[in-house]
Amino acid sequence: MKTILALIAIALFAYLGSTLFRLRRSPVWLRALLSSGLGFFGVGVALGPLAIGVLDQQIIAGLDVLVDLGVGWVGLIFGLQFHFKDLKRLPGRHYLGALVQSVFTLLLGGLGLWLVLGEFSLRGPVWLLVFVLAAAMSTTSPTAATHVFHDLHPRGPVSDALRIMASVDAVPAVLMAGIILCFAPAPIHPLRYGPFLDGLFWLGVAVGLALALGALFHLLTLYRYTDNQLLVIVLGVVVFCGGAADYLVLSPLFVNFLVGVVVANRSPVRFRMLKALASVEKPIYLILLTLAGALWHPPLTFVWLAVGALVFLRLAGKLLGGYLAGLVAGLRKPSLLGLGLLPHGGMAMAIALSFRSLVAGELGDLMMTAVVCSMLLSTLLGPMCLRRLLLSQGEARLRA
Repeated sequence: MKTILALIAIALFAYLGSTLFRLRRSPVWLRALLSSGLGFFGVGVALGPLAIGVLDQQIIAGLDVLVDLGVGWVGLIFGLQFHFKDLKRLPGRHYLGALVQSVFTLLLGGLGLWLVLGEFSLRGPVWLLVFVLAAAMSTTSPTAATHVFHDLHPRGPVSDALRIMASVDAVPAVLMAGIILCFAPAPIHPLRYGPFLDGLFWLGVAVGLALALGALFHLLTLYRYTDNQLLVIVLGVVVFCGGAADYLVLSPLFVNFLVGVVVANRSPVRFRMLKALASVEKPIYLILLTLAGALWHPPLTFVWLAVGALVFLRLAGKLLGGYLAGLVAGLRKPSLLGLGLLPHGGMAMAIALSFRSLVAGELGDLMMTAVVCSMLLSTLLGPMCLRRLLLSQGEARLRA
């Protein structure tokens, strides 16, 4: 009964809180902060075991399905955007630039994380944390940029490049995190034939599961449904895919992303599915952030030094990687492009929750702490930096 009441309360609170996304006249940094959902992460902390304890460990365990739903939803809606025929219509150099800056940030973050975390005595597979956290740090959220674009209406090569790069640069991160978690050591995956062969086996299982579920999803959408019926089917598939991935100890984000790519290139109702997912986008995201806050436990004092280093590494990676991406994209002034790639949000949190569901304890807490701190700083700095970039490039003007 307590779990059901907690579920109802969280869902109601999330639907009411989603109205905050409609604010248009507040400062852009405030809108970006509200849309990031970090306030609901704080609500989850307040409701969780660290504060008043309304969401205790037993209730949180009973709500794991919501975490799978939220993480799977992020993966599915991201994968549904990759319709290959549509992608070919946009400049290929922008996709290459997105790949360059994302991989550069991932590599710089991974190397720096390995050096920084090596100074601390952490229990568990630190190499796994390094790879997955570096992947999460390489993502960019287009949400904060949307608020700036709404205010300034920029036009030009820089704003066009930023729109594409911010939308697709999470692909390497999702693939990296999903593949690395397939090679996670025992007891996550029982050792049978050896670490490498076991990793290939579980990677094959993940890809095979995604292809099978994608084909099933495609068959279900061949019939004519109303929008409400289609939404129920989509949510059911998300829960089923997430539950299957969780049962096999795989990343729900990775599996659902692959399912989304399969469906996007096969189903004739792709746009209706995207519309159906978008209709519940904000409440599900806020529910996910609330549960993430309830799951969070702050690390030991000395680990906060590592968190600060991780945030700095991401900023450096995005600024330098943005410069390289600008060169690849053929921009005339590429040096400041990284200023438009600083914010990150939902995808980074989904990767953190995927990791924490498989690797709990100190490493999982460090993962979530680093992501939340980086989200907070980049959400506050990102809109201001992007605004400065667009104005300096002459692609936007301040309205009187």
